[in-house]
Amino acid sequence: MFLKGIVLLSVTILIVVVIVLREKNNCLIVANITKIFLNLAVAYRNLFQEKTTQSSYLHKEDLPMAETKKLYTLADILGEPITEQEAQNLIRKETNSDEQTFQNYVNLNETYRNKLLHFIMGKNGLSITYDTVFRHVMLPGGDTKRLEHFLSIIFDQPIHIKQILPREGSQIVENGSFVIADIIASMEDGSIINVEIQKIGYAFPGERSSCYTADMIMRQYNYLKNQNKKSFSYQDMRSVYLIVFMEHSPAQFHHTNKYIHRKISCFDTGVQINLLDNITFISLDTFRSVVQNIDTEQKAWLSFLTAGDPDEIVRLVNAYPEFLPCYRDIISFRRRPKDLITTFSDALREMDRNTEIYMVEQLAKEVQEKDHALAEKDNVIAEKDNAIAEKDNAIAEKDNAIAEQAKLIEQLKKQLAETRSTD
Repeated sequence: MFLKGIVLLSVTILIVVVIVLREKNNCLIVANITKIFLNLAVAYRNLFQEKTTQSSYLHKEDLPMAETKKLYTLADILGEPITEQEAQNLIRKETNSDEQTFQNYVNLNETYRNKLLHFIMGKNGLSITYDTVFRHVMLPGGDTKRLEHFLSIIFDQPIHIKQILPREGSQIVENGSFVIADIIASMEDGSIINVEIQKIGYAFPGERSSCYTADMIMRQYNYLKNQNKKSFSYQDMRSVYLIVFMEHSPAQFHHTNKYIHRKISCFDTGVQINLLDNITFISLDTFRSVVQNIDTEQKAWLSFLTAGDPDEIVRLVNAYPEFLPCYRDIISFRRRPKDLITTFSDALREMDRNTEIYMVEQLAKEVQEKDHALAEKDNVIAEKDNAIAEKDNAIAEKDNAIAEQAKLIEQLKKQLAETRSTD
């Protein structure tokens, strides 16, 4: 703009001078002045183009080659941190009118009390595997899109949820459960899917899952039978899916580095028959022990289920920023410590009771296995005793045979001696 102003001023001066000189008939001087100003105009133009070009080059160098990716900090993800005293004050304020809830917080074991406190402080994340948190994150406001996307990634096929079904109607009732999250949904094609998260994997997982898929099939059968009446056909039946996430999987799953176990049913003849039950087990503890690089969306979701370490959360969100809205939903619990206290205390109370049952069952199983092993050893000892007795009998028989032979030899010697004396 400055150079343009100089050029315009020069042109104006030239015009004034030319007019004055022409009136005085100084044509030669006019021609020379005109030439000088034309040269100045050309010089100004070249200078302007050079400055513009340099400015353009500088501007390009100042701009990055691509838009700079935002790097999220823990505060961006979990919100601004607060002090431990502020967190304690918030807990006391939220439970001020509910002394029982505050006592539940005080009675939490130290590990879980610190987990809750550090989350409210904004220092650590929160495991979403508890039912209250899982539903809040996966079904925000009742919207199923996030759960659909999650299940589509896990099953590696499109999943479209029609509605979330109530647990009521199940014929299986367990006194105590290691299940800490449980969602049943119907698909648009009529299929039913049950998503479970177990804190501790059950013993006999195959038998239990078979019972649950059978129960889901019978629920579907009864519903269709009542709805369709006489027009019911077994062709109306749709597949049922049970997917079980285990934070601590039982021993059967510890003999492999694979962490997703899908049931595959087929017939040895290759005949194609549609069986309805589909079962998938996912060992989250195995996943955490064997997976180092989160390089797929499926691994990212499994990491999201279990991530609590601050560095791990920051790495996950910076690699997959789409999880930021999920953490926005999670951190709403920082302002609702009462809900978390209830969730933690209920889960721990259930787990304590079930852990006792589990330990008793495991102890009984170990005793039974030891009794069986002792019985086998007794059988082996008895067999050895029998073998020794048989050997003793064989030796005794041989001794008897030798004694008889010795007796026979003596008799023959005596007969021989008598024969010689007669001769």
